[in-house]
Amino acid sequence: MNSLALASRLALCLAVLAPFATGCVAGDADLDDEQVGEASEALSPPPPPPASCLDIRSAHPGAPDGPYTLNIGHDPAKPWTAFCRNMATTPVEFLSLQHVGPDANFSQYTAGGASAGTSARTQFSKIRIDPATLLVDISDQTFSTSSGTTWNGSTAVTSMPYGVAMSCDDTASGVGNIDLTGTPFAVAADEFVQGGYDNSGSATYSMGGRVVSLTGGGYCGWTCASASPSSETYNPFNQTGTFQLNLVYAP
Repeated sequence: MNSLALASRLALCLAVLAPFATGCVAGDADLDDEQVGEASEALSPPPPPPASCLDIRSAHPGAPDGPYTLNIGHDPAKPWTAFCRNMATTPVEFLSLQHVGPDANFSQYTAGGASAGTSARTQFSKIRIDPATLLVDISDQTFSTSSGTTWNGSTAVTSMPYGVAMSCDDTASGVGNIDLTGTPFAVAADEFVQGGYDNSGSATYSMGGRVVSLTGGGYCGWTCASASPSSETYNPFNQTGTFQLNLVYAP
């Protein structure tokens, strides 16, 4: 091997070994902070997809109220579209209902018997949902419209929680409807109980649990979602209720 070839090979070996011997790569001193940051970011694992509206705001300060894609449990295989509200203060999640109208997503206290007046009926266009538990706050009427006024004793009933049917004419004349078609959610099985005096009623599931038709009544009585079989919400009218309607992810 001639001297020129030997020198070339030696230079190549030194170039290969130099990073390991010095702990840095030749030319690193010429990289600016932005380039180093970009290199570090490229080597870091990507953040998990957002599971809540707070995650959205944390990643994008100043994000406005509106629809965003969230992922249940940060699982990219479980996306859904949430309407994020109060993004400037305390973000909360709502599920936009795809079917709204006179006979979809409403609750009613039917007037008659011991309840004078006109039937109190509330129509919902969005429902408040906890993205971690998939529980619906039935009392939240932020995105709803109500009509009619009936009376439960001395209390005026002007609105109804979500997923409730009630009356006070000793029959199950109260009616209601839950319709989650067009969303990736369904109502959990056996979610409803009857309460009140001489109560009666039913909860009829269809469309794989995406639709539930409700009847309820008594003197006075109701059909209402229950957080557990032993938990009954008493007199579920106006803003009564809490996170007590269980949904399941069913895309």
